Amino acid sequence: MHQDHPRDQDNWNDFDRILSGAWSKRALDDALLALAEGVCTVAGWGVAAITVLRDSGQLEVVAVAGDPAAEETLRGQLRPLSELDKDIADAQDWGALRFVPHEAVAGREDDLGWVPDYTPIDNPLAWRPLDLLFGLLHDSAGDLVGTLSVDIPVDGLRPDAERQRLLTRYVIQAAAVVEALMERDRFRDQVRLSEATREIVRAANGELSIDQLLEKAQPAIIKGLSSDGVWIQAFDDFGRGHDAIYSTEDREIVLPPDLMEIAHTAAATGWSNGQVLVISKDRDQPGLDPAIKELALTYLQTINVSTALLVPMGVGDECLGLLVLARNPGSREWTRAELERSKDLGRDLGQAVFNARTVERERHVLEEIRALESYKSQLIATVSHEFKNPLTGILGHLELLEDLDVDPDVRRSLDVIDRSAKKLDGLAADLLELSRSGDPHRAVEQGPVDLCRMMRECVELNALAAARRQLRLVLDAPGEPVVTLGELADLERVSANLISNAVKYSRPGGTVTITVADKGDQVVLRVSDEGIGISHDDQARMFTEFFRSTNPEALQQPGTGLGLAIVSRIVHRHGGSIELESELGRGTTFVVTLPAAA
Repeated sequence: MHQDHPRDQDNWNDFDRILSGAWSKRALDDALLALAEGVCTVAGWGVAAITVLRDSGQLEVVAVAGDPAAEETLRGQLRPLSELDKDIADAQDWGALRFVPHEAVAGREDDLGWVPDYTPIDNPLAWRPLDLLFGLLHDSAGDLVGTLSVDIPVDGLRPDAERQRLLTRYVIQAAAVVEALMERDRFRDQVRLSEATREIVRAANGELSIDQLLEKAQPAIIKGLSSDGVWIQAFDDFGRGHDAIYSTEDREIVLPPDLMEIAHTAAATGWSNGQVLVISKDRDQPGLDPAIKELALTYLQTINVSTALLVPMGVGDECLGLLVLARNPGSREWTRAELERSKDLGRDLGQAVFNARTVERERHVLEEIRALESYKSQLIATVSHEFKNPLTGILGHLELLEDLDVDPDVRRSLDVIDRSAKKLDGLAADLLELSRSGDPHRAVEQGPVDLCRMMRECVELNALAAARRQLRLVLDAPGEPVVTLGELADLERVSANLISNAVKYSRPGGTVTITVADKGDQVVLRVSDEGIGISHDDQARMFTEFFRSTNPEALQQPGTGLGLAIVSRIVHRHGGSIELESELGRGTTFVVTLPAAA
């Protein structure tokens, strides 16, 4: 049975001691370096190098021992996996090891890496300058994770079975360390990216436009995903329009039309398949047409980007846009964890964009409604003014004719003209008031208004009309002022309209009750009658311009259908609300709630 050399056993003890606590990056790096040094000092090699397979599909040299010149040249070097495949194809199978003899690679034109300045000894088994011996490192699942390669044997000979056995032990240990290293990197990335995603979503949620969303989320995206730039390409008419590019960077992002179309196709396909797309000269992307990749890389070079991660954004079956993360030349490639987390980010930002789009569309609709309302108000005001001017002339001349002695038939005609002109004049006044109260650009000139005093005066003004209809007017108000802030004339219009309507639509012998109450931060005005009431169907339309009740009994009373519309507008302009409670045939109650004066 083979016995380990004492120096060999000491080296394994040192290595085990390092590996037992190796979870931090420094400890794992130390373990790899200890392995490489052990290969040199114990197994008798002048150079030993360990590579790790990165998510980009390249082998990175992470530990080099034995020769300072080799370490300076090799450490950090990236080698495509395709070149390792060529080595394996040319190699002799030595169990866990692969040996590529000098004569097998002498004619190869690819990059052979570091070649030592080495003169072979005079022996048929001598090590040759282009000889290559390496072991494939596999994880516990059997997947390739790296390599351990050696060069320049101390004795100048190709290794015998005993030295192959010793080197195989190092290959097995190196595989365990590299697997731990990669697991640590994956765990670290998952933690980092989970925190980054939460931060990005927190920053993006609640923003009302893509510009604001990107401005708030960009720092978290750049930090969390280690990107040097980020932009969003929108795929609908939301915000700035179809295919708009949103970026807060100094670099200008202007995609050529052909790349716009490519981005559409890539995003739609990626969203459908749950995939992201990497554009990089050092990384193969399955399913990506080489011509399209070259076109994209050419454009990226013009904006100083070496690799880009294209992340579809969407909600449900709808792809809303493309999030592009960019890295500048010299930056590392995207890790597997970053690719996986970016898919979640595409869904999260897609939801945020969808929410922002919904709010934006609602805002546009509201702006259009306001613009239409403003136009309607201006139109009504213009028509009313033009309407009122000739009416003023008509009424003025009718006053001149009042004292004239005319034929009774002529007098009756003049009286009809007078009544009709006054109705039209009242309609013009109501239209002007409707326009004024509904003007969104007119601010409320606030001042303290005592509702108790205002309602007492309003009750006095309506007392005669109530007496003629044999109605009781009851005012229930506290002795101290109940104050709100607003325009006195507007609020007097509200109270006068509600009380006069209550009187107008009450049956003889009934009671109209007016209540004023202080509710802390609100004041309440309530006007109740025992009149004809309002049907359930009519109640929903009572505050609509020109609407009059469908109740025949109500239609017997004169009116324009504008009074309650004006009342509603005035109340809402004062930050209040108005509610209606009614039962047909049993009376109606209007409740106005306004902010109390501070």
